[in-house]
Amino acid sequence: MNDVSVIGRFVKPIVVKDLGEEKYVINNVLAIPRKKKVEGQQQADFVPIVVWGNLAKLVEKYCQKGNLIGVSGRLNSRQYVTKEGKSMVVVEIIVNDIHLMEGKRYIE
Repeated sequence: MNDVSVIGRFVKPIVVKDLGEEKYVINNVLAIPRKKKVEGQQQADFVPIVVWGNLAKLVEKYCQKGNLIGVSGRLNSRQYVTKEGKSMVVVEIIVNDIHLMEGKRYIE
């Protein structure tokens, strides 16, 4: 079983990449708060997320940096080699469901 559900805030501005043929993707990071504070400071884990398809378009329309959202999906790990030849491993959440906990804030 590979199911993950977390609540966090978008760390970066929402950018949808159009891959053509009506394929869309968002790569972002969620700041997921920890229960315990350290020396009065809220601690957080920063977890990469990937949102595909129509869900990505929904996030683009209704969310922005700093919004609180709940996501569920699966953990995915991948490995790549940098230009410098260093091997890197990324663990991310592939999102299959989103719960919008805050609407888009409008600035006037």
